[in-house]
Amino acid sequence: MLSLAEQVKSFGEYDLHFNTFESTFLTPNIAQQYGFIRSKGQGLLNVAVTKNTSGKLPVPTAAIVSGKVTNLIGQIVTLSFVTIDEGDAIYYIAPFTKTNDEILRFSISAKLNADAAPMEASFQRHVYVEK
Repeated sequence: MLSLAEQVKSFGEYDLHFNTFESTFLTPNIAQQYGFIRSKGQGLLNVAVTKNTSGKLPVPTAAIVSGKVTNLIGQIVTLSFVTIDEGDAIYYIAPFTKTNDEILRFSISAKLNADAAPMEASFQRHVYVEK
């Protein structure tokens, strides 16, 4: 099972949101629409950037998102993100492979444009494959 708790890291007026979840949480139609595989051996990393505005709800913000995942024996996989723009929300979702009882380290970077300073975060998840 993957954690559903969202994490947030602030960079001035922008927040970088990130979390992981099970690919099986997606409905078959949504998974097919975006090209994700629903499998107990596959998780999804969700990243979003929002801009804080005084007295208003945070504004979804487009970004250039990249990342990688590393296991404990040092194997590194570059993540491939799919952009999901729903108008009132923009998500960047990348699939990753997982095995049972494994610790994965994630590194993510989001830039507002090619010349912007990156907003970076690293975290780890203890993942399981449910039987």
